Amino acid sequence: MRTRLVAGAAAAAVFCSALLTGAAGAAGPARVPATSGTWGKAEQVPGTATLNKGGSAQITSLSCASPGNCGAGGVYTDGSGRGQVFVVDESNGTWGGAEQVPGTADLNKGGAQIAAVSCASVSHCGAGGFYVDNSGRLEAFVVSET
Repeated sequence: MRTRLVAGAAAAAVFCSALLTGAAGAAGPARVPATSGTWGKAEQVPGTATLNKGGSAQITSLSCASPGNCGAGGVYTDGSGRGQVFVVDESNGTWGGAEQVPGTADLNKGGAQIAAVSCASVSHCGAGGFYVDNSGRLEAFVVSET
């Protein structure tokens, strides 16, 4: 399995390199556009310190409806060592507090993950992912913000 992963990664690197150097097309080298904005300072996601008793949290998906208005989802480890899922919103450039995805604590018996977040407009996001049920099977969940 590891050999296939390494080979796949090498093939992807060659493909990306070809795109950047223009070898994959007759149009010439690909150009990376200059950014017109400035990145702000990284900050801890508000509320994750309270949720993350197991010391392992990460954002797995992010979507922005407009500049300064985003939704994100991720996973953290609770006090019993189980992966739980959270969501958090940014409104007018300020991040709110992370909260456990409502309903997942009752469903999740072995771990959970957010796979995707998508925001169509401010405070109108959807997220999806999976959790482990009582039988040890992966099951899908979706959640909407309105």
